[in-house]
Amino acid sequence: MTTTFARPARRSALAMGMMCVASGALLAGCNLDIANPNAATEVNVLTTPAGVRALAVGLQGRWGNARGDAVWIPGLVANELGVTNGSLAPQRAFQNFPDAGALTPLEDVNVDVLNFWSRHYQIVRTADELLASIEGVTLAPGTASGIRALAFTMKAYAFGTLAEAWQQIPVDITGLQSTFVDRATALNTALDLLSQARQTLDATPASSEFNSQLLTPGVDLPNLVRAWQARYALNAGRNDQALAFANDVPAGATSEYRYATADQSPLWSVFTGLRYFAAQASLRTEAEAGDTRVARLFGPTPQPSFGGSSIVPVLIFATQTEAYPMFTQDELTLIRAEALARLNRLGEARTSVNAVRVAAGLDARSEAQLATQAAVLTEVARQRRYSLFASGLAWADLRRFGNASQARVNWLPYPLNERSGNPNTPPNP
Repeated sequence: MTTTFARPARRSALAMGMMCVASGALLAGCNLDIANPNAATEVNVLTTPAGVRALAVGLQGRWGNARGDAVWIPGLVANELGVTNGSLAPQRAFQNFPDAGALTPLEDVNVDVLNFWSRHYQIVRTADELLASIEGVTLAPGTASGIRALAFTMKAYAFGTLAEAWQQIPVDITGLQSTFVDRATALNTALDLLSQARQTLDATPASSEFNSQLLTPGVDLPNLVRAWQARYALNAGRNDQALAFANDVPAGATSEYRYATADQSPLWSVFTGLRYFAAQASLRTEAEAGDTRVARLFGPTPQPSFGGSSIVPVLIFATQTEAYPMFTQDELTLIRAEALARLNRLGEARTSVNAVRVAAGLDARSEAQLATQAAVLTEVARQRRYSLFASGLAWADLRRFGNASQARVNWLPYPLNERSGNPNTPPNP
């Protein structure tokens, strides 16, 4: 008998329930918040193909559920977003307003700091469990290859995301007292994992079973790997590699995470359902006339936000099932533009950044307007602000473009649960 698994878009209670059974180290009830992701002394090993398949589906669910924190927290810190309600003290804390009396400070007991940390380390732990289990069960070679590559890819994403929020992070959580590595090492680890994912798929392409039954609809895993290689190589300062990886992704390739009615988008919840967050109005008022992205992204009516800034509604994330892009062609084009500029290939860099401008309804910049490396990079940063709005990348962009001082906080504090459970945790900033 062949067992067919619910695909991730229809996952919700069924697949997550299966994942809870399969993964005994996770918190009872499969809660997405865990006290200390480094608490277990060994990774659970699954012994059945059904358990491994279910956990592969559940791993993607963890990514989808982690999107909320990974978008709004960097967005607040990078001054891309604002809080709509002064009563939202834990969320307001990420904006770190100078008037200390008007704000609960960002502390290690902040529940959203814990959620951001723990949800991404749950991705890591689930990926580790898959990688530890895959050799011990019987699966078609292409199915095993797809699951292994998926685990490498999701684990790389978690490290790449965490490395922009914490000054040091653990990359090996198999022991009780995990050691921490700096941002550069974490990004290099993410790139190593993506390289393993790519090599795995090149050696044995994913099977039709993996692609049709286990992989989230809308995801192109080989091109997702290449796109994320380009993203994290750029963040790591490997500009030549970032350019090569971006060029490896065909024009028109996409990957998106599709939500479902029973598996609602956390971004819809915080932007549209609960309306906790909105865009800084400066994104609208400082936009160039004719930029078609503005009307698609931002509502026209400003309102005050807590802290004295003005905000406007976010028009994307408008429905409970709106898909979330895991990469876009605009991101890849702007990666090329930035990498080329940093490699002093300014003519090619101008061509790339102008392609994004023209696609957004704007005139191309002239050679005279973008005559220097600094001018090209400034233009790239501006176009990323609009094309990659609410992608979770704005904080990393501030660091890369030398504008880290514009962030509301330099680094997040380590959650109290982590500090209590792991004596190797560095001091909070």
